[in-house]
Amino acid sequence: MTFSLEEVCDRLEINDLYARYVHAADERDFGSLDRVFLPHTMFDWTACGGGKMTYEEAKQGPVFTGKLFPWSFHIYANPLIEFSDDRMGATVKVKAVNPSGLCDDQDEPIMFQTQGTYIDTLEKTVNGWRVLNRVWKESFILGPLKKVDGIPGMLKVAGRSLDG
Repeated sequence: MTFSLEEVCDRLEINDLYARYVHAADERDFGSLDRVFLPHTMFDWTACGGGKMTYEEAKQGPVFTGKLFPWSFHIYANPLIEFSDDRMGATVKVKAVNPSGLCDDQDEPIMFQTQGTYIDTLEKTVNGWRVLNRVWKESFILGPLKKVDGIPGMLKVAGRSLDG
C-alpha cells in the first residue's frame, strides 16, 4: 500500500494528536486537551458503567480533574486509522493501557490497570485534527495492586536490592 504525501501528513498529525492527548491527560493540562477535543465532543463510557457526556461536561467531572483517580497514566498504541472518502474525517481504533489508582475506604492507595480500546471519530478542522466522538470498549482490568514508593519500594517488597 502506498500513501500519498497528504495521507502521510494526516497520519503523522493524528499520531501526534494521540501523543499530545496522553501527556495532557496525565498532566491534567486542560489547555492542551482543548486542542485535542472539541467542546461538543461526545464521550461514551457506558461499556464500563459510566455515562455519555460532552467534553465540556467531562473536564469538570471527577475522572478528568483527578478527584476520583489521583494517579493516572495513559499509554496508547497501535492506532488503526481509516479515513472518510472526503478525507475530512477518520475513525481511529487505538489500544489503551491505563494504570490508575484511587484511595480505598481506609484512605490507602490501591492501583489498577485497565486495558481496552478507544474508537474515536476524528474531524479535520482549520486548526487540525480533533476528536469528535469517543467510545470506550473495555477488555479487562488487573488489580487491586499495592502502590509502592518508587523502585526502592518495589525492590523492598520483592526482597531484592540493586546489588542483585
